[in-house]
Amino acid sequence: MNLDAFRNVFRGGTRQNRFEISGNLFVNDAPLPMSELAPSNGGNLLVKAGQLPPSTLGIIPVPFRGRIAKIVGDRQYLEWPIVIYDTVDTVYRQFQAWSESANLHFENSQPESWTDTPGSLTEWTVKHLDLTDGSTLKEVVLKNCWPVEVGSIDLTYDALDTVVEFPVTIAYDYFEVIS
Repeated sequence: MNLDAFRNVFRGGTRQNRFEISGNLFVNDAPLPMSELAPSNGGNLLVKAGQLPPSTLGIIPVPFRGRIAKIVGDRQYLEWPIVIYDTVDTVYRQFQAWSESANLHFENSQPESWTDTPGSLTEWTVKHLDLTDGSTLKEVVLKNCWPVEVGSIDLTYDALDTVVEFPVTIAYDYFEVIS
């Protein structure tokens, strides 16, 4: 393959900075759609960084006559980290409320309204978008999501020309690859 052939196949590639993340939080005993939380952004969070999440197949080593046969094991899904820009209406507060819905800060107990079912657990969608027309190149839907960690917001007098951002780590049971 020569350089011209490579360029014709590659066609500029895809970009890491073309993506959308959307989903629902569970706040005040009910799902809170992103369209209500971020109506000016079409229901998409203002996410600084995210990823199409990985999944890992385990390996079951089975000894056989001096060799190891590697048998396909169980699939595992790791927690999913994202970094979110805070907004004037404070998305941070809503993520804290979602976390509080799962485990009360003061009592360290689970409210009766949290059921560990699809009513309390939500779905999140990650889309990787095309550079030219914004169409969806890849889409993954995370199932049964809940916040493992709502990270800290750094406050400092010496920060210039910055906006507030905070990390969130989401647990989920599995994902479906849509495209």
